[in-house]
Amino acid sequence: MNKKLSRRDFLKLAATSSAATGISLLGLQPIAAQADGVEFALAMVDWSDPVQTAFEETIIPRFAEENPGSSVTVNWTNWGRYNEEMTTAFASGVTPDVFQGGAVWAPQMARRNWAVALNDFISADAEWDWDDFPAGLQADVTIRGDIVAVPYRQDLRTLWYNQEMLAEAGFDAPPTTWEEFLAVAQATTVRDGAGFDVEGYHFSDASGNWQRDWQPFLMWLHMADGKFLSDDLTTCALDSPEALTALEWLVALVQEHEVTSYPGLDPQGDLNVLAARNAAMQLSNADMERVINLYAPDEVETIYPTLPLTGAVQATHSWVNKFFISSQTPDAAVSWGLLRFLTRQDILEVYSASNNNTPPRLSLLEAEYMSDKHKVVLEAAVYARTFPQHHNLIALFRPIAAELEQALSGNKAPADALADATSAINEILADD
Repeated sequence: MNKKLSRRDFLKLAATSSAATGISLLGLQPIAAQADGVEFALAMVDWSDPVQTAFEETIIPRFAEENPGSSVTVNWTNWGRYNEEMTTAFASGVTPDVFQGGAVWAPQMARRNWAVALNDFISADAEWDWDDFPAGLQADVTIRGDIVAVPYRQDLRTLWYNQEMLAEAGFDAPPTTWEEFLAVAQATTVRDGAGFDVEGYHFSDASGNWQRDWQPFLMWLHMADGKFLSDDLTTCALDSPEALTALEWLVALVQEHEVTSYPGLDPQGDLNVLAARNAAMQLSNADMERVINLYAPDEVETIYPTLPLTGAVQATHSWVNKFFISSQTPDAAVSWGLLRFLTRQDILEVYSASNNNTPPRLSLLEAEYMSDKHKVVLEAAVYARTFPQHHNLIALFRPIAAELEQALSGNKAPADALADATSAINEILADD
């Protein structure tokens, strides 16, 4: 059994000097001291009504208070039209000074020269504390040595489980290894003829987009110590023994051990499968707690997260959203003043708390809004890996997503599925 990371050990890994009480972090100097008042434009795509309220009532007023004479105009948009909007903005030469981007945006922004490199600003700004961001998140925004963005949230996945179901099956603790996981999944599975009343492990919903299998497979790939692309990003690495181990494991969970259905069970309205007691375990993010609190309050004391499982290594995946400074901003140094304000510990606490997001700063483990469950999720950050830094990731994901469906359905051997995915991905890489 792996020892659970203690709060003290976790904060040592965080390597923060400003740490848990650092609510008084101020800018190097007010923006107004650097320029005679600045009118900033900020593009926000990753938001909700509580986030908008936090910005309008707390974050933007605090920025104005600290930087008299300066203002921030926010453009609230959505993911469906955001890429087109940003493409048009850069083509016309009228971009926001600071803008948000998603999990695969950093290499795209670097390739298009849309983002300012932030290395000099960060290295000169020790008070802001880059070391407070986990190494995996730092790597996610570093392209060929250039730091092109700063994370503001992460979608960090770890194992969630129903403690009551495990106890009834004879387990007094959640699994820590693949072998323990299989034993728990087998003991908690309840079959109804050819179907399932309870999946020992819920792999993915039956409905969903083309990434429904790819996203959970990626976490098992990390645990097997496998990679998606080679380190130099020139070839696909899915024809490796590590990738085969991960896929054969998942196919066995479906076809041999029969602890999860494929296609999987679907949520019951707002209730996901774990919250509805149709599964004993699931890899998920901190939003699981929100769903339980809102829609399954009777499960609050039964469903918990634990640290990532250990296969060849202990690992998981983190999807990272980030802020960029536009390469077209009139003064990158002044725009850094806005970006570093938005990603300061105290401001990120307000932002993260408004939507119960998992923060990118390790010191926010002790933030007031962080529940005990959410703290466990954030502790998983030190085991998290992120996407390879290739600019065309969505196109590269699609072949493996299609082949996973073939393998999990029993229509193709795992080795053949991975070989075919590798070949298709290598063709895309060769033509890129």
